[in-house]
Amino acid sequence: MKNRKKMIVANWKMNVTSEKDAVGLFNSIKSVVAKLDYTQMICCPPHMYVNQVAKQVNHPNYRVGGQDAYPEESGSRTGETSVLMMKNSGAEYVILGHSERRHLETKSDVARKVTAVLEHGLKPIICIGEEARDKNWKKTLQQQLKDVFNRVPKKEPENIIIAYEPIWAISSDKKNPATSTEYMEALEVIKKELQKIFKTAKAVEKIRFLYGGSLDDKNIEDFLRHAEVNGFLVGRVSHDPRILMTMFRLIEDHVQKEIFAQINE
Repeated sequence: MKNRKKMIVANWKMNVTSEKDAVGLFNSIKSVVAKLDYTQMICCPPHMYVNQVAKQVNHPNYRVGGQDAYPEESGSRTGETSVLMMKNSGAEYVILGHSERRHLETKSDVARKVTAVLEHGLKPIICIGEEARDKNWKKTLQQQLKDVFNRVPKKEPENIIIAYEPIWAISSDKKNPATSTEYMEALEVIKKELQKIFKTAKAVEKIRFLYGGSLDDKNIEDFLRHAEVNGFLVGRVSHDPRILMTMFRLIEDHVQKEIFAQINE
């Protein structure tokens, strides 16, 4: 699916603490994103600001997502936000299985959430990643995919997004980010396992693959130049407009050069 725009998923986590700041931050970015030719931004604010941020959406280059969602539509679930609530708030995407949440939920929980998100017409951004590059790291990725997709209907692969987010690369001090080579090694494992699960290469070709983990304007070029990547899941710098603008520019410049090279082949 080479005609797709590169995707930046901005996971704000708990770093925006008022509705005013959330709307202000989104509006400070969206005017630039609207002018981009090859990049789409998915903004994922805290749950309570999703609705207000979604009201600011008026261009296909940017959309809103949730940071998680409970699989049931309603019920006695104190403190939870259901998939239906997320949809009715204006979210079109939902991050699921993030490394910061996996210790709070079982593998079955993640699978149920993916199923519910798809059934409600939203797009799941499914995070997977190993804790260390040890002798079992490939098996870890394979098992995480099996745990999700063995329980999920094998349909609408074009609505599925897989974010490779190695836990060992997630660090606020940026001392150990993954490289494009390590990402490509993981992508090979992921695609082979998904082909077994979906039983067709065509389905896997429709799935979008992102990288996330200590990513910023300093190392994004390595992935753009040397990796097959459909976009990026950004956390630490996701609420920094200056860094985001630089990342958007680097993506736009890279894709323009790719197109120019193809024309002149």
